[in-house]
Amino acid sequence: MNTFHRASVVALALVGLGGCAGMQDKSAMYPNQVVDDGAYIAQVEHMARDRGISVRWVNPPQKRVKDLKQDQ
Repeated sequence: MNTFHRASVVALALVGLGGCAGMQDKSAMYPNQVVDDGAYIAQVEHMARDRGISVRWVNPPQKRVKDLKQDQ
């Protein structure tokens, strides 16, 4: 019975590692670039400034844009 448990653990580990190896980076499939969403940031900061609130972005909002380097 010990051999069966060991073989089961090894088989599950191999299946798990195989699943991780099969994952692809989706950002590599699409020619996009992630940049800060400047328009949204400006809008929020403008509204905050009107209300006397100070804004500090820890994780600024981002958007995907078409990568212009690959089109040239």
